Amino acid sequence: MKERIRKLTVLGSFNQVLVFLVLLFAILHFAKAFLIPVLTSALFAMLLVPICHKLEAWRMKRGWAAVLVVLLTLLLIVAVLYVLVNELVGLASDLALIGDRVAEMLDSGYDYVAEHFDISKVKQKEYLQKQAAQWSSSAGKVVGGAIFSLVSVLGNLLIITIYTILMLIYRARIKRFVFELVSRHAGQSELGHARSIVEKITKVSSLYVGGIFLVVAILSIIYFTGLTIIGVKNALFFAILAALINVIPYIGSVAGGAIVVLYTLVTGDTLTIPIVVALFFTAVQQLDSYVLTPKITGGQVKIGPLFTIMVLLLGGMLWGAAGMILFIPLLGIFKVIFDNIERLKPYGHLIGD
Repeated sequence: MKERIRKLTVLGSFNQVLVFLVLLFAILHFAKAFLIPVLTSALFAMLLVPICHKLEAWRMKRGWAAVLVVLLTLLLIVAVLYVLVNELVGLASDLALIGDRVAEMLDSGYDYVAEHFDISKVKQKEYLQKQAAQWSSSAGKVVGGAIFSLVSVLGNLLIITIYTILMLIYRARIKRFVFELVSRHAGQSELGHARSIVEKITKVSSLYVGGIFLVVAILSIIYFTGLTIIGVKNALFFAILAALINVIPYIGSVAGGAIVVLYTLVTGDTLTIPIVVALFFTAVQQLDSYVLTPKITGGQVKIGPLFTIMVLLLGGMLWGAAGMILFIPLLGIFKVIFDNIERLKPYGHLIGD
């Protein structure tokens, strides 16, 4: 009888955990339009807190300090976006050349397939024309989706700006709220421990997010210098783009290099430049993996590769590219909490490096 009761208790606990996970993932998925700006703003606020402290130490009011810091950060982001758009407009002049080269590559492909697989060029072109017709039928949807995405990004940027300013202004009230919850549910004796955890979370998040921006800046300079020396057109655009994509762990570095290699392969006359570009990106990826990221950000969020990849896939599944970027520092915050609560230390050890 006791054994049966124990099994029922274990089964009930398992069902509770399962229901909790289902509800958690459902909320994360359906509430992503609300949660992504909130989490992004929270990370930016943690990044900008030390700067606000310095301005407030110079007798600037908290509200003005928050507005000034956030607006300067926004101007920096807008400046980077302006450079990317401006370089992209310059890249448009190469579209005709890219089109001609793609046509030449298709002709070579037709000849190769006809020679080795005994499929005539007419049949190959008919198949491609059918595919092109399907793609063109959805072109309007793609353009409409792109316009909607652009409007959504601009709207989210405004919301994130407002959220970040308000979080910096009301950060003391948010802390008091957390401490009152701890005091009510865990007792006054745990307040010191709670303050220590909050300070560690703020420090880790600030250093990690700041480290990401520093790595992006360093990689942009390295990529721009290298691509300029190699002779790649629009080197500034590809340097910034590859550095930004590199924010996504493991996947970003490969994707950024692949984009530049494909561009040089299509626009170049020989394989020399694509090979040199591939070797250059491989060397820089090694520098980033073993020197830059470990020294700048690796010491802040010590998460093992297994759970990093799992979180990347989960974040991409739930929130897309935003999830792949945001879930890493979020897991790092949870690790800080796990490491500082006795009952949760095994979980922190599990996901740690």
